[in-house]
This record gives sequence, structure tokens and C-alpha cells, in this order.
Amino acid sequence: MPPLTTLPKRGRAALMGAILLLTGFAATSPAAHATGGRLVVIVLENKTYTKVMSAPLATPYIHTLVTDGLLFTNYSAVASGSARDYRAMTSGLTAAPPPTPENIFKAIDASGGALSWVELEESMSANCSGASTGPVPGTTHPLYTTMHDPAYMFRANETCMTNAKPLTEDTLTPSTLPSLTYLIPNQCDDMHTLPKNGATCPAFDGEYTATSPMKLSDDWLSRVVPQLLNEPDITVVLTWDEGTRTNNRIVTLEVGNGVTPGTQDATAYNHYSLEAGMYAFLGLGTPPNNGATATVLPIPA
Repeated sequence: MPPLTTLPKRGRAALMGAILLLTGFAATSPAAHATGGRLVVIVLENKTYTKVMSAPLATPYIHTLVTDGLLFTNYSAVASGSARDYRAMTSGLTAAPPPTPENIFKAIDASGGALSWVELEESMSANCSGASTGPVPGTTHPLYTTMHDPAYMFRANETCMTNAKPLTEDTLTPSTLPSLTYLIPNQCDDMHTLPKNGATCPAFDGEYTATSPMKLSDDWLSRVVPQLLNEPDITVVLTWDEGTRTNNRIVTLEVGNGVTPGTQDATAYNHYSLEAGMYAFLGLGTPPNNGATATVLPIPA
């Protein structure tokens, strides 16, 4: 048998899985004991519901997820501006937070180890760093921005330095993800900015090229989400931060553990509903701020 260190990451994982089966041991996800399931939330950028749903050629994989999952047909962002919507999802606030805001990460930290979280930010240069590895090729837009990083926004009162990590092939190991994973692509993989002059987007697992930002992001999802769905206890929530200044209705869908394929829900939900849904999924009680009175987004555990 070759040494494990000489094998690529996926080869090491497969070999270790075979060893576990042969020796009678089973790998256990750290959050499975707490909730019976794990949640991964992926956030994309700046596309309305109509823009995405009317473009099956540009977003074929997303349309596959719609077929395989639960589509919320009346879901809206709550504000204009990325940072405000990312805060809304995770704290029930849209304005800049007070010094010690209540938020989903802080609540998990207070669970006494029963729950755990990680935020994976693509193209962030170091843990809880606030710095990008570079710009979107051919543009002045940074690949990573703190406007898409709620853990960094709340860094004064939660374990950002430990749990907010750059997205890499080593940090995205689906079998060992915690109770909550907040997964943020960089600004060319999230539909925000297309590289100029045919340049590729530097993703955590390789290079991506497409003629539209929607297709680029769809390709990224088609390589990332199947890895997550291979884990039988993971539920994936895919949403967007906002649509446009005049139309904030956005696609939000669930797929994976506990989700009935090919279903739709026309209830009016928004990002405060997602906050409330995460709190309910994790058994954290009443969410803070606007999440406390929001209609709870149903996330099956």
C-alpha cells in the first residue's frame, strides 16, 4: 500500500474510507449527534428570481437542483447592499452591528460544544483576515470582500480567528464539516463579476472559464454541491444576497437530507426567515432581532 501522504487528497479519503470499513470503524460527523443532520448555506450574488429561472441554458445545474429539491418561489432579500443582507441572514440586523451583536456564530459558540460552525470564504488570504488573495482577473474587484463575510463583521464577539477559514480543498472536506457551514464563493464564482478578456476565474479547486457570470457560477456549483450531497446527513440551502434595487425577489432552494424533490413553497420568506430557520434547525431557540418575528424557513433536520 502506498503511503497516504503520496496520494492526492481525494485518494487519501477513499483509502481511509476503505480502511474504516475493513476494520469495523465508522467515521462520525461532529454535528450528527447534535441535530441528526448538518447544514451548508451557500450565498451567490445580485441576480433576481426571474433572471435565474428564465436562463436554464446559463444555469443548467441550478435548474437540476430545483428539480431535485424544494424551491421557495416567494423569497426576498431585505435590503439593498451586500453587507446588509449578509448581516440579515446571520443576525437579523441590516445596519452595522453594535459592539457585541447576537448572531448565529456566537449562538453556536455558546452551545458548550454541542454544535460547531465554519465559514469558508473563497480567496480570503488567511483566517478571519479581511484581505483578498487578489482581484478578479482584468478588473479592480477583489476576489474576496468583507462585505460578503458576516463572521468577519462580528469578529469582536465570536470565534472568527478559529472558524472563519479560506476555502480550500483541505477545508472543504464534506465528511468532517460541522453543524453549520457558511460557504461563500469568490466574486467571479458567485455571479458578481466576470473576468475580463477571456481570463479564467481562480477557484479553490482549479480554474473556471465562461462567457457569462451566471454560467461561471453554475459550473462552480456543479463541482462543489455534489460533494456535499454525497453526505446523506447534509442539507444544502442555496440563496442570493439580493436581486436589484427595484426587485429583491431571489431564488432560494433546499436540496439534500430530508428535502422532498421537485417541491415548491409559495410562502413569503426573506433573509430573516433564513436566520430563524437556521436557529430552528440547530435547536438554538428564538433568534435575535428581526428573526424573532420572521416566518421560519423550514429546513428539515
